[in-house]
Amino acid sequence: RVTDSYVQGTLDIPLINKTVGQCLDETAERFPHRDAFVFHRDGVRKTFAQFKGEVDQAAAGLLALGLKKGDRLGMWGPNKYEWVLMQFATAQAGIILVSAGVFISALGKEMDTVGCKALVFPAHFKSQKYYDILKQSCPEVENSSPGGIKSKRLPDLSTVIMLDSKLPGTFHMDEVMQAGDSSHMKQLRTLQQTLSCNEPVNIQFTSGTTGSPKGATLSHRNIVNNANLIGARLGISEQVAYGTTENSPVTFMGFPTDNFTRRTETVGSILPHTEAKIEDPETGKPVPLNTPGELQVRGYCVMLGYWNDTARTREVISDDNWYKTGDIATLDEHGYCRIIGRCKDMIIRGGENIYPAEIEQFLHTHPKVEEVQVVGVKDSLMGEEVCACIRLRAGQSCAADDIKAFCKGKVCLPLLCAQLPVSCLATTTSSSWGAAKAVIFGFLFPDLPFQDPALHCVCESVPTHCVRQGKRVERADGEAPSALSSGRRIKQGINWTCCVQPYVSFSPVPCDKQWRASLPALGLMALSCL
Repeated sequence: RVTDSYVQGTLDIPLINKTVGQCLDETAERFPHRDAFVFHRDGVRKTFAQFKGEVDQAAAGLLALGLKKGDRLGMWGPNKYEWVLMQFATAQAGIILVSAGVFISALGKEMDTVGCKALVFPAHFKSQKYYDILKQSCPEVENSSPGGIKSKRLPDLSTVIMLDSKLPGTFHMDEVMQAGDSSHMKQLRTLQQTLSCNEPVNIQFTSGTTGSPKGATLSHRNIVNNANLIGARLGISEQVAYGTTENSPVTFMGFPTDNFTRRTETVGSILPHTEAKIEDPETGKPVPLNTPGELQVRGYCVMLGYWNDTARTREVISDDNWYKTGDIATLDEHGYCRIIGRCKDMIIRGGENIYPAEIEQFLHTHPKVEEVQVVGVKDSLMGEEVCACIRLRAGQSCAADDIKAFCKGKVCLPLLCAQLPVSCLATTTSSSWGAAKAVIFGFLFPDLPFQDPALHCVCESVPTHCVRQGKRVERADGEAPSALSSGRRIKQGINWTCCVQPYVSFSPVPCDKQWRASLPALGLMALSCL
């Protein structure tokens, strides 16, 4: 039974001090004819013996192309067999695989940070044309020989491998698979004897809810043990779990035998060989059980650090190796963890800590509410105020008094409702609202994966709006935008400018006309809860 907001997983299951490659070798020897992977869409089915053979062949091919231990290889694109193949092939050869996002629109700071020597991707996925995107940062590829790229923008990049096409300056994946001969296979076997489970094997970029991407660097030991301990606990095909990229990633996980409440309201209990505690994010002191605070984790699973970023690594990993997750959570007397929200999302209103997720969860129980996002807005009196943006269900209407009555005695009571005036729709800067002492919401989603320039124009030029004025005014019933559909909560800019994704029916028409046309469908309602 837990008495403090601190838990430690059992030590009964020993940690594995092996590399990813060693685990594959042993599994292929034990279960050579068992299916390892099935990619139904691509018609790919591999046994462990077949998979190991192709992994070794690909690893030898990478060595033949000139890659060596410690080099970084970027894997860019959707889930495919070749992604798994390259993950294990790079691990066998001591090369570090860098995971790039499917919809990344440019090879920017991420690739600069890690210095990828090679890049692997398909010709396209849906609307993404990867080769064309590469040329934006590396135009030299078109006039280069395969393996001989010399880029001013990406100076470390020399080799590009394509999965399903062969375009100028690139190798085809088949060429890589055929490049390694017996000498490269011998080189691979010798190299494998030098690998340590504590060396990096994977870099995954993470930015959380704020900040620029950071390259979380994971070791063989991180990944192997996390996978093993998850497997030891997993007893059904679907399971609730919690983790972060920086923790390999899973740290809390439920048991198949957990009761309904634990399965639906918690993320489970701590995994073996892992510790967790809850501290007050302001004082750094432990909090009592069932009291919200920042969740911190320690154990084998904690990453080596952010690649080439010592300063930000020190911000999140203490001298005694506690990783600060940035998540607000509680621990109960049985060691089960509840995730409440993010530290950076926490609203401090008149000295009181308010967690947006708790209010959002409550408002979601209203029968007319489809989606809701709660954010903090700057206030001269209280420091911050609570603002809820609500999107109603189709065909529903809801008056301010309905929301007030629903919230009364349970959460913050909405006292102010404001209808967005049509006159502000053409406003593209916040300066015109200075006299009204308004809180401004800007809609800024430059990273949305839309390819049509007109759609980009709509997304990036949606006007700012007055959400809260100095006096109370009536508002019309209707829907409101929410950022929940993107799974993100974004705060951007200097003066707490909060960015919320608009529900707009995008079409290639001028921005002002498109936004005006979409207003009746939105029926925008903003509630500022005092």
